[in-house]
Amino acid sequence: MIESAYETYDVAILGAGFEGGLLGTILARQGAKVLLIESGTHPRFAVGESTVRHVFRMLKIIGERYDVPEIIEKFSSADSIHKHVTTMCGEKRNFGFVYHREGQDQNASECTQLVIPPFREGYEAHLYRQDIDSFLTYTAINHGATVHYRTSIADIDIQDDGCTLTSSQGDVFKSRYIVDGSGYRSVLAMKFRLREEPSRCSTFSRSLFTHMLNVTPYDATVTPRGAHGMPQPWYSGTCHHIFDGGWLWVIPFNNREGSTNPLVSVGLQLDPRRWPKPRDVTPEQEFHHFLERFPSMAAQFEKARAVRDWVSTERIQFSSKRTVGDRYCLMAHASGFIDPLFSRGLPNACELINALAVRLLRAFKDDDFSPERFDYIERMQQINLDYNDRLVNCAYISFKSFELWNAFFRVWVLGVGLGDLRLTSAHRRFTATHDESVLPDAEEPMGLFFAHHTGYKKLFEEACDKVEAFEAGTVSAHDAARHIFELMAAADYAAPANHLADPSKRYVDQGETVTVLKTVAWLLTSAPPDIKKMGGGILSDLNPRRLMSRKVTPEPSAI
Repeated sequence: MIESAYETYDVAILGAGFEGGLLGTILARQGAKVLLIESGTHPRFAVGESTVRHVFRMLKIIGERYDVPEIIEKFSSADSIHKHVTTMCGEKRNFGFVYHREGQDQNASECTQLVIPPFREGYEAHLYRQDIDSFLTYTAINHGATVHYRTSIADIDIQDDGCTLTSSQGDVFKSRYIVDGSGYRSVLAMKFRLREEPSRCSTFSRSLFTHMLNVTPYDATVTPRGAHGMPQPWYSGTCHHIFDGGWLWVIPFNNREGSTNPLVSVGLQLDPRRWPKPRDVTPEQEFHHFLERFPSMAAQFEKARAVRDWVSTERIQFSSKRTVGDRYCLMAHASGFIDPLFSRGLPNACELINALAVRLLRAFKDDDFSPERFDYIERMQQINLDYNDRLVNCAYISFKSFELWNAFFRVWVLGVGLGDLRLTSAHRRFTATHDESVLPDAEEPMGLFFAHHTGYKKLFEEACDKVEAFEAGTVSAHDAARHIFELMAAADYAAPANHLADPSKRYVDQGETVTVLKTVAWLLTSAPPDIKKMGGGILSDLNPRRLMSRKVTPEPSAI
């Protein structure tokens, strides 16, 4: 049925996934006339399953800022999602990295782990996206959004007075603005030739992924049990098996009490320059041929079988010359993509949605959609892409040497920790004052969570310089790692209790009681003024009930 020529929406959102559903919910809740256009239906498979603390902090801000009760009550923590949205999600208590060498059993001393503190939002989540995306889209509908499923847009015409979208079936839709959340095959990117060819990204990887049954917890394959000496079992979080030229993710949905989902997300990321894509085997055959080279990894998948068709890609990196134009904006995953390493996709999406929604609402009110009003969105997306690219590319380079990875791992940990501190401070101030000027999108783009901080920005760039020098052959892995540890030792804004400058301390657990107490003492005494100011809220984590209520992670055999 062709839409009436007089039916004009405030915004047409292409794609009813996480991004489209969340933005549609916010705008519809605020009274905007929202059209969601989805080429498929719900439920449907999607990747981007592992959250980080940044996601739920941003969702709390979004829920309060835009007065969306469903986000505040049901979608601002892993626990609330498990209780109110779906029982199909897993739990994420750590980022685990296990280093492997081709043809050798894994050396238990070669691993690193970032433990997720249970305070405030609690542990992170492994999102079963078909349930999550459905929930967000149905919430948007509940607030008044209109959704058209099985609708592919064939053409878009943007004029001074509005936008006309024509589907492949001949249906016509009109809107004042278009937001494209349809990913790599973005209709707007194709129409306006926004893609950079070739992409400016330095990271170079391809992917194979699926969902599997009967994946053995990696902890159960290690002899003796607990040989790695990490504070958390690998299966209680997102496990990254890393090696020269790539990494393999294991994201269990069945790793918490109360989960009703037996599946595990499994994906293999490979640099095709080191691991060329074979043309004479199926993706499943390639996966198993790969495992034959890594005996300790293979043990986890001896009984596993895929329940979805394997997806095998060419290079996954892409970038755009611009992401904002006359009456349109590309969302995070339509504007560019690097790699799933470090789970940056969902936090980037939440940052973008938080900043875009307020600008759209003002544009609707003023009837002014000039690209200049969205300039911050352009800068945010381009800066986020560039920082993430350099971070991930240097991580891939460091996979050539565990010593170098052990050092570079801490560069990422420090950025995440400081960014979390900053966001916690912003959320606390916003809750107290409802002053939007304290929120992240009132400042320079956050980039690598804390990249605008002079000290961390300098450390990040110098560390990357050394890693890239190692790749160029002008410095050894040992010397590059030593330099990074020296940078960590000199970082007076990094809490000493985390021992980031000590290569023998292969994990960071900011939730340990002794670490919390030492960090608070440092904040009260010798921390730099800007860190001290942001860290004031950590005192609430000293509530004895918070410290005593930490759950004990079950052994893998009991999960």
